[in-house]
Amino acid sequence: MATDLSRQVKAEIIEHIASDTGVTALVPASRIYAMTPPSSPSWPFIRYGSPITTAYDATCWDGSSFRVTLHAFAETTTSYAGEDRALDIAASIVEAMKTFAPASLGIIENEWIGTQCVRDSAEADQWHSWCEFRITVVEAA
Repeated sequence: MATDLSRQVKAEIIEHIASDTGVTALVPASRIYAMTPPSSPSWPFIRYGSPITTAYDATCWDGSSFRVTLHAFAETTTSYAGEDRALDIAASIVEAMKTFAPASLGIIENEWIGTQCVRDSAEADQWHSWCEFRITVVEAA
């Protein structure tokens, strides 16, 4: 029977990217949030998006499949264009997720689907990129 592992996956992904030096070189670990960042977060920051979770059932395995989105928010600085900064953060997340293998879960699939970058608001210097992943996990034996 399938098992909803949404909370565990969210916690493991946040912990994983917050401990990755490539990511934290661009965004401090203290600015990597779950689905609800503070009301006025300091930029740049990363937010775990609302996942789409479905059942995963296989012989002798109980788990969940996810479409996970990780959002990166960045502003233009005197030496760094906002869109480039947002894309660099997204690229660092993609690289970090290549090694996502939590001990508490068995990874069946971990695939990067794609990245997109758009202006975040009417402000010309605020940018938002997101990268999406298809992840299937089972309870560790």
